[in-house]
Amino acid sequence: MENINFELYKIFYFVAKNKNLTKAAKDLYISQPAISQAIKKLEEELGFKLFYRIKSGMELTKDGEELYDYLKSAIEHLNSGKHHLLDNKKVNQTIRIGSGTTLIKYSLIPVLKIFKEKYPDIKFEISRNITSILLNKLDNNELDLVLLNVNPDNKDNHQIIEIEQVQDVFCYKKDAFNLDEHEYSMEEINSLPLLLQNESSTSRQFIERIASDEHIILNSQYDLASYGLVIDFIKAGLGIGLVNYNHIKEDVKNGNLVVLNTKFKIPPRQIGICINKKITDNSVIQEFISYLKKKTK
Repeated sequence: MENINFELYKIFYFVAKNKNLTKAAKDLYISQPAISQAIKKLEEELGFKLFYRIKSGMELTKDGEELYDYLKSAIEHLNSGKHHLLDNKKVNQTIRIGSGTTLIKYSLIPVLKIFKEKYPDIKFEISRNITSILLNKLDNNELDLVLLNVNPDNKDNHQIIEIEQVQDVFCYKKDAFNLDEHEYSMEEINSLPLLLQNESSTSRQFIERIASDEHIILNSQYDLASYGLVIDFIKAGLGIGLVNYNHIKEDVKNGNLVVLNTKFKIPPRQIGICINKKITDNSVIQEFISYLKKKTK
């Protein structure tokens, strides 16, 4: 039997479908140069040209159109079979997820709602705890996946799929403090009434690493048990806290909260998924992960 490189045909299908290399690269999560190389290799194997390059993108040749028609039919049959198998597997299946309160609220719940509408038979067990404990449970096969804030410690010891980039900012309630618009140093911020999560939280460890680079030990006026309390205390005018900008941007736009300008750069953070190695080939888990990825695009 002749060896067939299905990956090349898959790439061809997405380029033909989108008529654009950039869009195909985004759909396939691979680079545009890799797409171009794959098309070139397939054309060499087949011995005929598949595309013409035009200003707006890619146009199929006559041979390319014929190949695309065959592939489209085949892929539709494959997808139909895949969904049939998935639907059968989803009956009585349980997905065990671990995460912190903040990610459960802002990242997990919106996806669960959409996923359950399509697959009502799937059951979920949700565990809430600090990341280190959840990763231990994952390693002991007590969880299927952990949704977490990526940091150097968990990234070095576990394989993590990064799904979303977030930006933290310091903010405060307007008129609660008499602050001007100059860029504040970490030392100046440390002299303000700081609202931080307790020392075991990922957010606290993240900002403490930034402060330590400037040889500063943070002096928190309030050590709060949850991220939600940080936001509540900020809105009550009790201090200045570090929060994900996406979670307060409406309040900033409405003039209720103010983002503090900083001299130092707060690097973006990544939200990721760590998967139990024993279930990496589980089609149901993989489909749920694809929903998490779509939510963050």
